Amino acid sequence: MNDTIELKILRYPKLAKCSSCSRVRDIYYKALIYDVDDKKSIVGDLDLCKLCGENIHRGQGGDAGGPTEVIKSFNFGMQK
Repeated sequence: MNDTIELKILRYPKLAKCSSCSRVRDIYYKALIYDVDDKKSIVGDLDLCKLCGENIHRGQGGDAGGPTEVIKSFNFGMQK
């Protein structure tokens, strides 16, 4: 993956204009653009719809489903 662009999934999608395709859609992703020299300073960001976010993720070498991360799995079974 490219270390100057970090793709984040938004917890709650919002209706706005996509920075890539310029269509008003639900925004699912935010791409953070880091400085090339120090890799720590954010120099900009992009709001991306689901289609554009998944395309950028695949373009960076990710899988087809977009960036995913499982925090924890829960068992809601009854306990005695």
